[in-house]
Amino acid sequence: MIKNLKEFHTLIFDFDGVFTNNKVYIDENGVEQIRCDRGDGLGFKLLKSYIKKNKLKIEIYILSKEKNKVVNARATKLGIKCFQGVDDKLKFIKNKFTERNKNTKNLNQGLIYVGNDINDLECILFAGYSICPNDAHNLIKSNSSLIIERNGGNGFVRECIEHIINLNEMEINKVIDLIKME
Repeated sequence: MIKNLKEFHTLIFDFDGVFTNNKVYIDENGVEQIRCDRGDGLGFKLLKSYIKKNKLKIEIYILSKEKNKVVNARATKLGIKCFQGVDDKLKFIKNKFTERNKNTKNLNQGLIYVGNDINDLECILFAGYSICPNDAHNLIKSNSSLIIERNGGNGFVRECIEHIINLNEMEINKVIDLIKME
């Protein structure tokens, strides 16, 4: 369980298998489509409201090896940054952290990484806290700080966010305030 979200500066989500069920629909023209969970949108609204209300400085983004336009389209819809076509995720993270936090020691301790497959393993091992869905690869599950009981794409991101902000531990009026915040 995350006891103090103030200790974290970055929340990174993989895309395929996290926002999606790791399946793809392809039409006769080769155009790919994926399915995401609409509940993730309210989850991100709650997360952003929580961050704003508590005056936290947490950067949130999607980091994907995939170059598909749907990844960026979903990130835009959710109002979060997206970096895609990244072959070496750990190198990208280390470079990004070095740019942003030059005077901070143990940058990895401030990272929450959410992933599901073996191309996320280095990031899972590097992160101060890591989360994966129930249907993640066994190596990811055995090295994650938390396994959410939902599968990727099936309400996983929403439940993950609710865990991060400890939504179930909040008083009802505080939850309502988060929903109403803009």
